[in-house]
Amino acid sequence: MSETGDSRRTDTRARILTVALRLFADRGYANTSLREIAEELGVTKAALYFHYKTKEDIVSGILRDYMDGVHRLLDECDEQGATLAAREKLLRDFAALQAHWGGDLTKLIRQNYTEVVNLPVGREVKESHHRLIDVLAGPAPTVLGRTRAVAAMAALQSAAMHFEDVDEAVRRETALVVALEVLRGST
Repeated sequence: MSETGDSRRTDTRARILTVALRLFADRGYANTSLREIAEELGVTKAALYFHYKTKEDIVSGILRDYMDGVHRLLDECDEQGATLAAREKLLRDFAALQAHWGGDLTKLIRQNYTEVVNLPVGREVKESHHRLIDVLAGPAPTVLGRTRAVAAMAALQSAAMHFEDVDEAVRRETALVVALEVLRGST
């Protein structure tokens, strides 16, 4: 296949994932059909099938792309060590990753948790979030450190779900400030 053909196929796959993510977040995974995704894209179901055979394939593609980003962040943090500065950087980088994906990914996972976690990639999402919390909690984490890490993550993810009357960038920046304060604890 030519380079142009490869890029067109990649662009189409990316469009499918973007549209499906929005629909899954708005309507729910179980309530969104492949036909509806195809209609929203302005393509036939056959064209959609060329790229993805099932909704599970689509949601797995979305989550796989997201997990690639999470793994990259964790690998970078492993290289830097477990200092507070490295953990704060990890939290900032995770906030940027969440901002890149937008609130739809958080909604997809939260509102469709049972369906998502039962997928093979869903178990990986859960395990990676546990690893993220472990790293954020620091070396030899205490219950207090782990609780701070969980609360910091919750602050970041909640920003996507609440205060819809506030500009998204302001919401995310404010959530990051709170998350960093929680991670640091009392000083």
